[in-house]
Amino acid sequence: MKKTALLTGLAFASLSACAQTDPYITAAYSGMKFQVPGSPVIVGSIGANHDILLIKYSDTVGKRYISFGTENTLETGGCGWSDFFEATLSEKEAHSCDQASVESFKSVFFQGADAGIWKAADRAYYYFLPDQGSSFVFFQSNNGNLIKLESDFLDSDGFRRMLGDM
Repeated sequence: MKKTALLTGLAFASLSACAQTDPYITAAYSGMKFQVPGSPVIVGSIGANHDILLIKYSDTVGKRYISFGTENTLETGGCGWSDFFEATLSEKEAHSCDQASVESFKSVFFQGADAGIWKAADRAYYYFLPDQGSSFVFFQSNNGNLIKLESDFLDSDGFRRMLGDM
């Protein structure tokens, strides 16, 4: 009887330990939750006007990071965020956004990048993923802010996993 109880207890303890080995952790930003890779080296936040959450996976400065930032001051050329991102992704010259703003954004984020829109759960995610350097995903949060995700190591699948789309 004692052996059965002990084995049962060990089995439940083993199952509990195995269930907690998920390689992802939950990060909260701007009232939303994201699944980011586990085991970060450091997590930091700059509040107030900057409103940035930084998760680092390396001791090397500027390497292996994920950054969450609020970008409400992005110059959209007089149109809403969704219209602006649609204009940056479109081949068409005719749109309601200021052409100089669209071209300026394209020169920074779009050149040489795989770019497009992921749609999931009534939300549009505008992604700009170059072969080298930092990748970016922009979207509107639940509270109406424009959020910019940035990483120098996440690929399309990594961003989508983080956003809960996989």
